[in-house]
Amino acid sequence: MKHCDKEAITINPTNKCNLRCIYCMASSAIEQNKPISIDTEFAKCGIFDALKGHPTGKKAKILRFFSPGEPTQNIDCMKECVQYAKELKPDIIVELQTNGVYDNNSVRDWIAENVNIVWVSLDGPSDINGKYRPDIEQQDRTAEIEENIRIMQTKTSVGVRATIVNETTDSQDKLVEYFHSLGIKYINVNPLIESIRREDKGLSGAITKINLMRFAEGFSKGYKTATKMGVSYGCSLTFNFDQRTAVACRSCLPMPQLNPDGSISSCDMALYSNTPPELQCFLYGYWDSKNKQIVYDQNKIKNLQNRTVSQLSKCYDCEIKDNCAGGCAGRVAFEKGSIYDTIPEYCSATKYLSHSIQMNANLIPSLYTHP
Repeated sequence: MKHCDKEAITINPTNKCNLRCIYCMASSAIEQNKPISIDTEFAKCGIFDALKGHPTGKKAKILRFFSPGEPTQNIDCMKECVQYAKELKPDIIVELQTNGVYDNNSVRDWIAENVNIVWVSLDGPSDINGKYRPDIEQQDRTAEIEENIRIMQTKTSVGVRATIVNETTDSQDKLVEYFHSLGIKYINVNPLIESIRREDKGLSGAITKINLMRFAEGFSKGYKTATKMGVSYGCSLTFNFDQRTAVACRSCLPMPQLNPDGSISSCDMALYSNTPPELQCFLYGYWDSKNKQIVYDQNKIKNLQNRTVSQLSKCYDCEIKDNCAGGCAGRVAFEKGSIYDTIPEYCSATKYLSHSIQMNANLIPSLYTHP
């Protein structure tokens, strides 16, 4: 399956978070002074439009919960959205990206009963995860996360999404062994990237904070170990290796992501209306609370849809262009300022991996493509 086949509407219920990850992509710790939550009426309107295929013609098949914080910190909104979506489409698939730390066991139990696929953010054993993903009081919650994974696995499917940091870059094979010990069969990893702040992207330079070729070499080791164990191991460099595509990801369809401030984007990196200028291209709508409707920008939609591999001049002669399609549009835009550019380091690492990973096998089930 290619990544753009994952046609999901994403609801970002809140930027409130119960962890204080030191590298937080969404700079969540900074946002906690004035946390905000999505207007549930906005969320329902977005769900209705997405299931009808408005305004792009792409009908959502998945209801996905992501967040610039922790989605379950607004569990009431999640419950209402799931109920509403199932009234409109009883067979809709529900997916959640979560940190695995919950206010009480009833939240975990509701997830297990109502979410089809749970992606838990877990960076490794306690010595790694506790260091990089402490709670508000700087306490390690890894043991609690592991227990929640075990319990949720008895009723639903649980995968892991891990951020690869310096300590785990070269030992991704050991990371696979650890996750396998928890019963995890689907693992997706990504190298550490720059935090996404509002208005200004802050530090200049490469978006990725570890060496990409080193990451790719470590990933190759992890992939070989995972294959032997019958475990799926993927990352943003390989999420189109399973099937050829002209479109890198769902952000260029675009599939809607409803943010807590009332903006609509198509990329997990564009989380607010005042996202950095480099990411403004992904914002293509907003909630008109007075008239109770979403206003869409057709010009921005067309610009996103135009980002196909045939429009990327730097990809013309690339031997793996049909299994990459320019790579992650968000990261390219953030670092280069245009979705039509490429990042040479990502190109080199992706080509390296193409020689060690099975291509075009069409083995990945639709639920388990890159979260």
